[in-house]
Amino acid sequence: MRALLPVTALLVLLSPAGARGAPPQLAVPLLLDESAGVARHAAPVSASVPLPRGRLPTGAPIWVAGANGRAVPSQPTVLEPWPDGSVRWLLVDFLADVPARGHATYTLHAGAPPAPVSGPGIVSTTTADGARTLDTGALRVTLPPHGDAWLAQVAAGGAALSGGVPLPALTVEGGAAGGAAPAARTVETEGPVRTEVVLRGRYPGGLAYETRLAVFAGQPLVRVEHTLTNMTDPDYAHIRSLTLRVPGPFAHGAAGVDGRPKALEPGAHTRLLVQETANEILLDGARVGRRGDGWVRAADDRVALTAVLPRFWEEYPAAFGVARDALQVDLFAGRDRPVALGRGAAKTHELWLAFEKASTATSADALAAALRAPLIAFPPPEWIVASGALPQALAPDAPGARSLLARLSTAFAGYQKRARTERWDDGPPVPCPERTTENPRTGFYGVLNWGDWNFPGYRDQAEGCDGWGNLEYDRSQVLALGFVATRNRELWDAFTAAARHYRDVDVIHYMPEHPDWVGLNHPHKASHFAPESRSKVDLGHTWAEGLITHYRLTGERRSLEAARALADALIPRVEKAGNPRQRGWPIIALSAVAAATNEPRYLDGARAFAAGVLANVAPTPASGDWKMGIMADGMSYLHAARGEDDVRRWLLAYADALLAEPARFTDPRYALPLGYLAVLTGNDRYERLARQVADGLKLSDWGKPIAAMGRTGFRLLAPLDARPPAGR
Repeated sequence: MRALLPVTALLVLLSPAGARGAPPQLAVPLLLDESAGVARHAAPVSASVPLPRGRLPTGAPIWVAGANGRAVPSQPTVLEPWPDGSVRWLLVDFLADVPARGHATYTLHAGAPPAPVSGPGIVSTTTADGARTLDTGALRVTLPPHGDAWLAQVAAGGAALSGGVPLPALTVEGGAAGGAAPAARTVETEGPVRTEVVLRGRYPGGLAYETRLAVFAGQPLVRVEHTLTNMTDPDYAHIRSLTLRVPGPFAHGAAGVDGRPKALEPGAHTRLLVQETANEILLDGARVGRRGDGWVRAADDRVALTAVLPRFWEEYPAAFGVARDALQVDLFAGRDRPVALGRGAAKTHELWLAFEKASTATSADALAAALRAPLIAFPPPEWIVASGALPQALAPDAPGARSLLARLSTAFAGYQKRARTERWDDGPPVPCPERTTENPRTGFYGVLNWGDWNFPGYRDQAEGCDGWGNLEYDRSQVLALGFVATRNRELWDAFTAAARHYRDVDVIHYMPEHPDWVGLNHPHKASHFAPESRSKVDLGHTWAEGLITHYRLTGERRSLEAARALADALIPRVEKAGNPRQRGWPIIALSAVAAATNEPRYLDGARAFAAGVLANVAPTPASGDWKMGIMADGMSYLHAARGEDDVRRWLLAYADALLAEPARFTDPRYALPLGYLAVLTGNDRYERLARQVADGLKLSDWGKPIAAMGRTGFRLLAPLDARPPAGR
């Protein structure tokens, strides 16, 4: 393990000006680990940095130093301010060198760099007609002001493609086929390291798209994040294909299969490589292996074009094609078995396109390995905890943390095994007695499934057979907190997959007959959404913290937008709250969104839910089952934000009743607010029981208890860890 700054040093560096005179100059270590086995040189990195209240004014200059102390090209973006306007979360894009399987530490400083910054950058120019050209030094692309193309012109290494890159063409069973017309193009991020443009529009038939195109200084890459949302009225849109076609000509082709390159020499017909299931890949209709490596390359003697889908086999069905006149990527290769995208559901695919001069092109498998594991940088966990910007964060050496993190690691390893091997039925999501056929699957994979967990053999008349968990108990948040504490890359990959899945597939984006449902998430059910299911929405299944944490750690705006939409949908539903968790989870979600946005209306909404608790629920665990713990936890969130005396009195009465009969209330979730209350009151009895419950938590290899018990552990221990050392 690398040495980290001691907590006392971190507290000095984090101190705002005026606490004890001027603090020392800001110097935040940014730790990078290269996990793909590919050396990186001047590679793009995104670092998400939390800062304490008052430490860095919004708009203050920053710079990033390498190991030699020299400034490297960097680009800051404020993700979230504190209520006083100072920076709470800062996303910093910069360029870094990291050896294969090695480590590097860069440092974030406030102020101007001591010497001018040198290195690659992005030159942006706009023509009179509105076309924008972006030149990274290794790649030059032109984005048209209108029309049906992503890119109008592409050139790399002095060689240009013969045509532009159109939007992917959509084919829906029983619907109109073809391309789409952009409705709007917006420069979302612009700077010397990363520039990103977002396009929004509709396909024929009403399905909507949102596409983000990003380029990076010194790189021959375009990163594509393409979101398709079903905004049509039938229960399902049956998608046969969503195909991107990059024109040639090309003389050679290859793709990775089971760790080896396989030739796809173009001929009179397109050579088509299809990931049919998680364990079967076909070339021109014949089985050639188990899994694609997520890359395809087409080249001639001038240009090498490589497409990389980082989650190619996990998000089957998907396909690569090579022909003399085009390279193809099919994001929904449903073909004869279309993908049933439920009404109001969405799906985001991440795709990378590399345009290189053929004679100097990077090895395709090395390029794909690097893009499957892009560099990320974060401060040490002690820094994140001490900043106070991620309330549930836990440092690995905090009392009780080692035991909890070890159990989480064991449970997560078991969960990964289940994700690879568990059998489930992908049959029609009809009432169970009506299901007459099975469609057996192995593993929690698929274009609409990856990132979630399944109820194998689940039989329920309201929700259907083999229902999905829909990330119950906010598993995204648990995986994120586990990563922050351990820097385990596998936890990071699972967290990002889960957060993207939840915000896209499980959340309701369109529901014309129930517009008040838009923004809420489906409770666990077959196919994640199953519009025909009798089970509707449930205020006891509303989670926002994982979405907010995903935005804070990645800067992906769709996650914050999803959290906001959830909060907006909760506010007017306060009268529909029934059991305790239908009050507790909305209070937690609204309080979390209020903290991320600094908008008082969300706290007002949380207070409205709490008013029902104060008026109708006696402050004792005996007022209900374990769901009382979720309600009490929500009340502690609200008190942390507003400090109201009536909420405090309710919480203390609840805690005292729990401590009076701890053997009666054995479910660990009853104890959820005790860590917070121990810090609030200094009551050692609260702390002792909080630690005792945390030490006894059982995390199995199933998604639900990993989330429920993992979240309980972080919630109990994190407030205790966040106290200054003298208070421990």
